[in-house]
Amino acid sequence: MSLDRRQVLAAGAAAIAGASLVACSSGANFERRKVLLIDIDDVGWPFLEECLAQGDAPELATLRPRAREYRNFWAAPVCSVFRAKVLTGLESFRPGNSVGANVPSNNMGPFPGPSGMWITDGLPGRRTKRGKWHLSAGPGWPELVVERTAAREAYDEYSGPKGNLQSYHEWTYARVRRGEPAQLVEQREFATNVTAADAQDDIAKGVEFIHASFNAPHAPHNLPPPANEPPGVTYPGRSRYSDLFRHLDWRLGELVRRAVDADYVVLLACDNGTSGEGKGSLAEVGVHTPLLAWGRGVASGRSERLVSAVDLWSTVRQLRGVVEPSAQDSLSFASDLLATDAILATRERTLLRVDAFPSYGITPDPAKWRRAVRNSRWKLVELPDADADEEPRALYDLRADSGERTNLLRAPLSAEAQAALDELAAALRA
Repeated sequence: MSLDRRQVLAAGAAAIAGASLVACSSGANFERRKVLLIDIDDVGWPFLEECLAQGDAPELATLRPRAREYRNFWAAPVCSVFRAKVLTGLESFRPGNSVGANVPSNNMGPFPGPSGMWITDGLPGRRTKRGKWHLSAGPGWPELVVERTAAREAYDEYSGPKGNLQSYHEWTYARVRRGEPAQLVEQREFATNVTAADAQDDIAKGVEFIHASFNAPHAPHNLPPPANEPPGVTYPGRSRYSDLFRHLDWRLGELVRRAVDADYVVLLACDNGTSGEGKGSLAEVGVHTPLLAWGRGVASGRSERLVSAVDLWSTVRQLRGVVEPSAQDSLSFASDLLATDAILATRERTLLRVDAFPSYGITPDPAKWRRAVRNSRWKLVELPDADADEEPRALYDLRADSGERTNLLRAPLSAEAQAALDELAAALRA
């Protein structure tokens, strides 16, 4: 009897589920790690650096020297696209993950969520999802987040809101375990606190893979609870955006420290650029966001390695001991993260890409398919439906022009720039 890839992965996961060490083809034994993956909403690098400088991120400022900091991480233009890339390890335009960028976030139509192989598929141990889902609408939610069918092996337990909130103080909270009826509760606890508490409960239980998705600091920018949280802070402060982030920073500090103490590898990613400062665009301020990691064995310091949101899929899976963690578009950076040759290293990424097209769950229309690709130095942007104040095609030298102020296509190109253009254009059409 022949086995398809899903069956092979499931069999491999079952075979190693009882072992703490995973044999790698390098000949070394790799210790399977517990993983906490955190994503936060609408935080680009400029906003984070501003909060660090202004004292609105004291916990992250304290934790930062111990972190592995990936300075060339590309997320996505908007929230749902990022989440789909992490969930499936596929770029936005791939069959099974056609998630565009320009649909109103709370009006997704009948799209039931990405159908590619989820990050949870064949993953040994328990798997929980906490916080914002933001990947489907209509019937089936929240049960689909925990379903197990011939086509999908999802999380074991989920709790949180469907998508964006109208208020952090009053919102609908779903909780569901596989095989049990879902519960929908009108929640009156501040949303950031609820997601943090659910993730902390999972840490206390030793859940092997926890995926916590915070709504904050996405709008609405409600003031945090009046109970002087965090201690010594008075609201309002600089702005409601920074107030919401400061409260999140406090909860993140608690969560990261508790997870590290419980021997988790912690990955903290931001889904897209800051609202009002680039979110929704393919510019660096829209897609270049923070990615930090902590934990025993994590190699602290800055890394210039190119990392994509899709790479979180294979990295989490490899840290959890899945023997074949690769996906069509996803490249694990686990060996760099832990600076060890006990993990079978995958090839290092040489290109990053992001896509935006106004559709959910359908093939993108070439006439409206906005795309960008970059290597370690050069970036190509194509906007076939460019507005009057936009250029349909642009090439930037990010080494000399990180703010993307000079489109090199306005003048004759050097031989080096022309070679970069040819390489990047070919990559977009591969």
